Amino acid sequence: MGIAYQRSLESLQRLSLIGGGASPRYLSQAELSTAVGRDGTSVHFPETEYELIDYTPLALVDENHGRHRGSIVCRLPLHVVAPKLSLPEIQDLGKIHDNLIITARHVRADADRILREHECSDTCEISYAVLKPRAHQGMSTAALVDVESDTFAQSVHILPFDELKGYLGVEDVSQDPVGYKVKHVRRLEHAEAADDVCVVKNIPLSIISRFMTIQGIRSLGSYHNIKIPVRWTKDKGIEALRTHICNNCNALFFCLTPVGTTKRRRAPKAGDWVEEDLSPIIWDAHVDIPSDHYPPRPTTMVDIARVMSRYCDDLSPRVIEESGCCICAQLTKRVDLIPFEEGAYDLALLEEIGCTRLERTSAADPVVDIKGPVIEPTLSDICPSCHSALSRGHRPKEALANHFWVGAVPDCLTGLTLGESALISRVRFNRCVVRVAKGHFKMVANVIAFEHPSKKIYHRLPMGREELSEVLAVTFTGVEPPGDDDLKRTPVLVRRDKVRAALEWLKLNHKDYADLGIDYEALGTYPLNDVPFGLLKQMTIADGGNTLAAAKSVFDTNDE
Repeated sequence: MGIAYQRSLESLQRLSLIGGGASPRYLSQAELSTAVGRDGTSVHFPETEYELIDYTPLALVDENHGRHRGSIVCRLPLHVVAPKLSLPEIQDLGKIHDNLIITARHVRADADRILREHECSDTCEISYAVLKPRAHQGMSTAALVDVESDTFAQSVHILPFDELKGYLGVEDVSQDPVGYKVKHVRRLEHAEAADDVCVVKNIPLSIISRFMTIQGIRSLGSYHNIKIPVRWTKDKGIEALRTHICNNCNALFFCLTPVGTTKRRRAPKAGDWVEEDLSPIIWDAHVDIPSDHYPPRPTTMVDIARVMSRYCDDLSPRVIEESGCCICAQLTKRVDLIPFEEGAYDLALLEEIGCTRLERTSAADPVVDIKGPVIEPTLSDICPSCHSALSRGHRPKEALANHFWVGAVPDCLTGLTLGESALISRVRFNRCVVRVAKGHFKMVANVIAFEHPSKKIYHRLPMGREELSEVLAVTFTGVEPPGDDDLKRTPVLVRRDKVRAALEWLKLNHKDYADLGIDYEALGTYPLNDVPFGLLKQMTIADGGNTLAAAKSVFDTNDE
């Protein structure tokens, strides 16, 4: 802590005072009453408690840098500083004072007695105490504070008038008060000069505890010798104060100031335009229309050019085009997007365990999350809503880190037909009937889906062809039966290799497919690139449904 010089050996080696022991290093205002400044004048201490940072010669105090920044430097008697030091520090302190010998054989009580009896001479080196307010040392919200401090007064919320009216005098009641705010608390009664300040002695604990923070509850409990642990909830602390019976507890005087209403009076609904005269309205027989701007002047080419310019600006690609946000992947207009800068946000808000995973290529590969924040690496902009949330230190509601991450869609899952999607689905939600009308120029297909409630979850895929035909069917209508090329253009086309690759990828990389068994025997019954046998129900010419190809115009869209 401080620095002492070993003068007895005439050495230039500096001795550091280290440690601190179990003795608290906090000094109250009563202990600081004998403090004097560097110029010999008294020192004003606005706070109730101060922490002893250093006890060192004045030449080593630097109030502009390091630990001494913003501190108060003063001289204190040895008997005030000694209880705040550990025994090794006291031994080092004795080396810079004449006739003050404290060795390792002395116990703490002997060291304190020697310091109290010591009288400094001109040859003793003068040391100064470096103090800082206790509240400046990162005090947590649950730390104890002195009841006379401003922090304790601020821990009390506004006390309702109905709760205090039985403890206020007639002269203390203000006009239409909403409540009273605690200005400060005193252990001794003082005469308040302000007219709007009233003093109430010992507000019942059952009342004031309900309007205090947890820090104030613990501090008030400590003043009444009630131990309220930090792990206790606020309700438990209030209950401890409510059931406490004061026995020789010191009084507290609360200085209160009235608080009026902060709500604005509601404006009357009737506006200034409301006519309160009940006499009948007499309409004018003739109303003069101003003719200075009527009729409007004809449109000029300048007006047309201005309108067309604004119209083109509103339809320009930079206004219409959309792009994704790298945080939520939602499409947003490009003009509203903001360039994403990693250093401008706290990306720790976007880290989530179990939300992402690296792609696996074999069963031997472990399941590993993607390290770092959950963002889309292919995008470089952020939408205004995500920018606003991250700037305030909050995770966006629609962020990918909220388990909305999907990842890049692999090639094996792109371009799947309706039939292939049905083969890799573990749950059946509907039944589909595909009606295909074939002509000379194009094929027109119509898909009708019926609700198919099913609680069955398939544990082996793909299903058999017989079971697939129960939920998917295709019907051809037209003049000619479908050829091989026509069948390959239908939405029920099945490619065996495509289905196998999709199932193998899902089993390795999708958590809902981890326990899936792939039935390679059933997969072998499907064609390599064709419509499965059994899905083609009938081939008819619909009466009045499809027109003969020879009778159709090239531009006839038929059912379209």
